Amino acid sequence: MTNGCTVPVTVCVLLYGEHPELARQCIESVRRYCPRGQYRLNVGSNAIGETTRRYLNELRCGGGLEQWLDSEQNLNKCPMMRRMFATIETEFIWWFDDDSYVTSPEAFEAWVGAAQRSPVDTVMWGQLACCGSVETFAPDIDDAPGFVRSAAWYRGLPPPDWRPGGKGEFDFRGCGSGDGEWLFAVGGCWLVRASAMRALDWPDRRVIKMGDDVFLGEAVRQQGWRIKNIGSPGVVINSSARRGDPGLRVASEVGGAL
Repeated sequence: MTNGCTVPVTVCVLLYGEHPELARQCIESVRRYCPRGQYRLNVGSNAIGETTRRYLNELRCGGGLEQWLDSEQNLNKCPMMRRMFATIETEFIWWFDDDSYVTSPEAFEAWVGAAQRSPVDTVMWGQLACCGSVETFAPDIDDAPGFVRSAAWYRGLPPPDWRPGGKGEFDFRGCGSGDGEWLFAVGGCWLVRASAMRALDWPDRRVIKMGDDVFLGEAVRQQGWRIKNIGSPGVVINSSARRGDPGLRVASEVGGAL
């Protein structure tokens, strides 16, 4: 076992359903390639099957993980993420959906080392992505800029919007429009300062799963913080197709999937 006060990062792995091959692939890749004395391993599981449960029990009994939060019902991604983040003691959090996994021993230094060397206003690291269509990440929200403005983490910066004034732009790229590009770290795997998550009270309680990574990117921008694009060195992200419903805000609190 490791002490959260003396190691830099907590690796958080979220599991869903009876997909033991994904659970093993993700967790065992961390155990194989990351230096054991330098991370805590926390697992959250939503509605897992018996094969996955037996694997986690064996892992816990053998001292392979520090914390396991389990729900027989599917709480969905962000509600379980809130529970997992509530107990974090390390400086950094390294998040993995269960279909992401580590592929090389260089990954730990490439991610955690980059974070340790970064200035304090850089709070997040991962594969930077850009989305210009709200319908692709928040089809259930009629007014995404309004959603941002009503958030507790909103700090007055104009949200992304193709209407004039979006992100403070009125002639974005000479097109006579606002800037409607949402920048974010791809949600299947990212690393963040735990202090930033606490300051944001993240995840936003209104977000179940769909668009969580995009809104997190905007929440970071609202604070004047930065996301550093390091790509995905030594990590495969989102190796499987999306499973279950997308976790829309109009869905019930319990339901949906990763």
